[in-house]
Amino acid sequence: MSMISEYRLTNCSMKLLELLFYYRGMTALQLTKMYYDSNNPLPTQKSNIHNYLNKLKRQSLVASKKLDDNTYLGSIYYLTSKGFEAAKEMLNIEVGATENGFILLNERSGIPTQSDLPYNLYQPPRQQVNHHLLLIDLFIQLRIHFSEEEVIDHRLSMYCSTPYTHEKMDRKIRPDAEILLPSKNSYWIEVDRATENHTQLLAKFNNYRDYLSYLKENNLDTPFKGIIFLTDAKQRIYGLKRRWTNILSAFLKAMYSYQSEIRLILTPLNLLEDTIRFEMKRSAFNQLAKHIVHDKLHKAGYKKVIPFIKTADKTLFYAIAIRKQSYKVFFLNVSNTFDSSMYTSFHHFLNILHKIHQKSEVKGLQSQGLEQIIFHPDKDPYILKTLQNHDSLKELEDELVMLNENIEVIQIDLPDDV
Repeated sequence: MSMISEYRLTNCSMKLLELLFYYRGMTALQLTKMYYDSNNPLPTQKSNIHNYLNKLKRQSLVASKKLDDNTYLGSIYYLTSKGFEAAKEMLNIEVGATENGFILLNERSGIPTQSDLPYNLYQPPRQQVNHHLLLIDLFIQLRIHFSEEEVIDHRLSMYCSTPYTHEKMDRKIRPDAEILLPSKNSYWIEVDRATENHTQLLAKFNNYRDYLSYLKENNLDTPFKGIIFLTDAKQRIYGLKRRWTNILSAFLKAMYSYQSEIRLILTPLNLLEDTIRFEMKRSAFNQLAKHIVHDKLHKAGYKKVIPFIKTADKTLFYAIAIRKQSYKVFFLNVSNTFDSSMYTSFHHFLNILHKIHQKSEVKGLQSQGLEQIIFHPDKDPYILKTLQNHDSLKELEDELVMLNENIEVIQIDLPDDV
């Protein structure tokens, strides 16, 4: 037992207060999964957490609200104002502290990252509770499926929402969360329950575009590599394809000038671990693809194969294959299932294609045209053929037609030890 303020608390009670402080609100099952680091906690473990939550409620440190929707069962638990202040004391949060909000850095390393927030900012949302709980499911996966050596730190919206000024107007980007990979690359998280229409998606991406413009205009570096849209694990694959078409179309239209700098990724919750690991191992995937291209084109009769890598992110970009007095250019891309990099890299590739034909390596040789080779974890990936809505950019539409011509998809998997 420990004394926090005037409350006598067990280690389990203190851990539950800590988790509720970090994550604002959770169901009892989510708390059980997080406490025991298990996706399938035992009945005794569930019962144990329920008992401790009831004790905390009797101490007026925790409150609960019955959930009305069938998506999540039971109640959402959250700290009362007394519990909130007790948690701040327990975590030694200084008065007036303004920190970055990354949870695991605070929890596992003891480095202060939590701010002295007002209670009304902390409280879980009243209207979009399921939206919040889906985000909690994401955090549970990050905590359970990744070791401390490959830790994926994360923070909530009250920390990663960022004000900025663009064209003399005060604005703010409002992602639902942010995750930080071991490489220190950051990704904004947007929970998507398919409620935003095309116009609203365009507005969201326009806001991100303006924020990136603000960073560039003020010579501010950014660790952000992408925006991950998270959907419910129950989303059917056909519905997911249609939703991806809508989201990607809005992204391409709004962020035309930043396409090669920021990736858009869509993943259902049940594929989250695979998606994150793909991001973590992009370099290894690209190196494997480079070797496959080299061997494949040599076997096809090309005597010389010259692959080119993007200097910015070390990704495979294109290759020139030469035989006798001719050459062919191959657009190359390594991408995940729902991933904008295939389309944005192809746009960049077409913009420099005239320079490729002027390279010294092909001087005096006859061009044999262009082909596309896409490396993908799926054998039959979904490749967009047209944008959604009638206000599509004709240039982008033409590029999609070209991308789908003379295209070959190669399934790619890394060895287990990589």
